[in-house]
Amino acid sequence: MPVAAAQQAGPPAEIGPYLSPQRLVRVDEKRTINLICLGSGSPTVVLSAGLGSWSIVWRAVQPALARNTRVCAWDPAGFGFSSPSAEPQDAVHLTGDLEQTLKAAHVDGPYLMVGHSAGAFVALRFAYRHPKSVIGVVLVDPALVDQDTVMKRVAPKFALHVEREFSNQAESLRRCAAGLQSGALKPSTPEFEECTAYHMPPAFSPLGAALSRLNANPARLLTEASALDSFLSQREAINPQHRYGAMPLIVLTAGHRDPPPDTPADAREQEALFYREAAREHQAYAALSTRGENQLVPDSGHDIPVEKPDAVLAAINRVLLESESQKPKK
Repeated sequence: MPVAAAQQAGPPAEIGPYLSPQRLVRVDEKRTINLICLGSGSPTVVLSAGLGSWSIVWRAVQPALARNTRVCAWDPAGFGFSSPSAEPQDAVHLTGDLEQTLKAAHVDGPYLMVGHSAGAFVALRFAYRHPKSVIGVVLVDPALVDQDTVMKRVAPKFALHVEREFSNQAESLRRCAAGLQSGALKPSTPEFEECTAYHMPPAFSPLGAALSRLNANPARLLTEASALDSFLSQREAINPQHRYGAMPLIVLTAGHRDPPPDTPADAREQEALFYREAAREHQAYAALSTRGENQLVPDSGHDIPVEKPDAVLAAINRVLLESESQKPKK
């Protein structure tokens, strides 16, 4: 069963660019990354999705931004229309893919990096590696560095539940991949459909059908499993002590958390403890810059780009204005 992006809810205003590959950029001899760039101008806003999602999560953000500047979203390896990858799907390799994609596509800086959830790791690492090219960062309800350790410290029962869920999903993906590789999973059988199908709202039915066909490639399912395996600990990929000087940095924090209905009662009780700690960690993210700021989005859950895109747009536009004001007068 493939990783299902939680963000796929509700018909979007503009979904055309996300229903088919836009620009398949070759990053090595065997792989391509799907890059969607809309608009024109500078700086270029680069949008990185979180775990289990891809460019479509930005469908309510990217077209609006593109009225004023160039905005590029991309599909991580094994998601959307990007090729699978045999490399670990941690922030090191994801950032490497993004760097190669932008270079090969001749999408030059300056950049404003935006990352949702685990996409924050990519935004921060890219900014760290390209300080002269990045004019600002927006982190949208970012995941935490070494999140498994934080969970186990403040909410051990919730940590056990999350770890079990991730492990079960990854194992299911590997089991499906093995069945596809061996030929044990036959097309048009319920088992094959369960392993490859994306369950999406009617507005996304063409996309769901296309992705289901791609999921018949076992390498794609293994890439998705690797993303799950790599998510909970990113300490090797991100240096949480690195400072970003006076670079504009805005962190958006979700203020409304509803645990999934199947969350056990004891884990549900501890989930609030973890999210209180996450809010403090978001303050620490903002403190990485002398111009950093943490903003609460009180009426949104984790999926802020879909639930409250205006909050994301406001944060990005503010950073764009700040960077414009910092340009030397001619």
